Amino acid sequence: MSMWSLLLRLVSPREMKAITAWFIASAVLQGLALGALIPFLRALYSRSESTTAWMVVLVVAGLCAMAVDMVAQTRSYRVSVYEICDTMISRIAEHVLALPLGWFSAARQAAVVNATSREINTLSHVTSLVIPNLCNAFIVPLVMIGVVAAVEWQIALIMALTIVPLYIIWRRMRTATTRANEIEDATAAVAAGRLIEFARLQPVLRASGLAESGWQPVREALAADADATAEGLRVKGRPAQAFHLVANASFALIMAVGLAAVSGHRLDVIAYLAVMAVTSRMLLPLTKAAMYSTEADNAIVALRAVNEILSAQPLPDPAPGCEASPHGSGIELRDVDFSYDEGRPVLDGVSLTAPAGRVTALVGPSGAGKSTVLRLVARFWDTGTGSVTIGGADVEDLGTAAVMGLTSMVFQEVYLFDTTIRENLRIARPQATQEELDRAARRARLDGVIESLPDGWDTRVGPAGTSLSGGERQRVAIARAFLKDAPILLLDEITSALDGENESAIAEVVRELSVGRTVLMVAHRISTIQRADEVVFLQPGPDGARVAQRGRPEELGSVDGPYRDFLRAAEDSARWRLAGR
Repeated sequence: MSMWSLLLRLVSPREMKAITAWFIASAVLQGLALGALIPFLRALYSRSESTTAWMVVLVVAGLCAMAVDMVAQTRSYRVSVYEICDTMISRIAEHVLALPLGWFSAARQAAVVNATSREINTLSHVTSLVIPNLCNAFIVPLVMIGVVAAVEWQIALIMALTIVPLYIIWRRMRTATTRANEIEDATAAVAAGRLIEFARLQPVLRASGLAESGWQPVREALAADADATAEGLRVKGRPAQAFHLVANASFALIMAVGLAAVSGHRLDVIAYLAVMAVTSRMLLPLTKAAMYSTEADNAIVALRAVNEILSAQPLPDPAPGCEASPHGSGIELRDVDFSYDEGRPVLDGVSLTAPAGRVTALVGPSGAGKSTVLRLVARFWDTGTGSVTIGGADVEDLGTAAVMGLTSMVFQEVYLFDTTIRENLRIARPQATQEELDRAARRARLDGVIESLPDGWDTRVGPAGTSLSGGERQRVAIARAFLKDAPILLLDEITSALDGENESAIAEVVRELSVGRTVLMVAHRISTIQRADEVVFLQPGPDGARVAQRGRPEELGSVDGPYRDFLRAAEDSARWRLAGR
């Protein structure tokens, strides 16, 4: 799609057409003002009586061009500031907030960051720089061709013929630049995504000694980004050089033809000098067209990136007033198939129930889709086939907002905002009073942590909560769940990365939090699984994971099957010891 059609998707079509019309009018008036220089200079140097008249025409045309350009620039700045820099960021933010949580991969997070920074900055130049300069680059010369034709048709013919090679080179330059910009943008997004992963994986990388030497995927992504940038400069440079060469060569030819016309007495010297002066003035915006071609193609890439985000569809919700009403908080999956990518199934006909008021543990090897089940219940995604119900109502009929209101989620990796502990808890319920915050903190055993901090509730936790330990961050997340007081609790291996002391403390808090709630949890530790009312064992297969066993922990542990094998493997690993020398 062209820059124009993409831009009209984001900016008011009426305003864009008005701005473009003003800039076209400005370019036409500039061309006429430059054209008026030729008869004015001829009259001036020949001391003709028409000098005053042509001077008036020149001044009026110049003033009109200046006035029209001021109006066009003012309107273009308004669009750049309000409709692009301000409104566009708000539109992206509002749209992203409506997208399902499953949409937010590392690459897409990087795309959002790029869109609200680099891409918006690029688009802010479109109306105030790209459009006016492209109008000047092409419309002013066209007007000048008509004016020069009245003085010396041969020079005008050369100017007109120059349009053909310049247009061909322009098209090739646009194609090459667009291709190069798309490659550069894609590699930049990949590199940004890898850097986000690199930041998240710091504990693992440092533990494995890779932090200092660098992580190979990051090095490869940055090298690819550098190579793409270098190749882009090469690809864009050649057509731009050709464009400049043709423009300057045509000017040299015009000079030569003009001199020949003067030598043949077909053109007077004053007219020749006037034409050359005007033509040289025309050459500057024309040669700048190559530079603004690159800006136009940068804008196309930016527009596509922003459009891709704004075109992402939220999960369909029922019409207002048509939402289903759950009867209770029991969870059920019926014959659920799901895959993240086509051809890579994750779940294959999974059916399970998590009864209201009970704790159901999802167990199985890595890659069995346990976390995926939790995310389908929370409606990060919709199922491929089958259904997920809460209280007998399909989550698709409840709507995303209702599902979010019914569930509290605590994951292994807890992210805290770089603000105070108070504000991090209030994310769960912004209108919570200090008394309610205190009660949630006590129930999550977070009150002791708060008392030990230098500023208590007003202590900032640092980026992602890095000033707190893993166990302390988990307590903040559990305090959020207490504060929200939702009937369904989804837990994803929340104690797997904690030491024994913290694991025991968190497990005790979770037992209290689970009372009276429907709990669906992913767990690996035997001590956590044995506290569950029911265990569902998921077994991976070529067509996705299926439910291999389900029942009470003690029952499944007494019969042959994958759960019993899992227990034996866990018991064997518990007896491992480091051998001394």
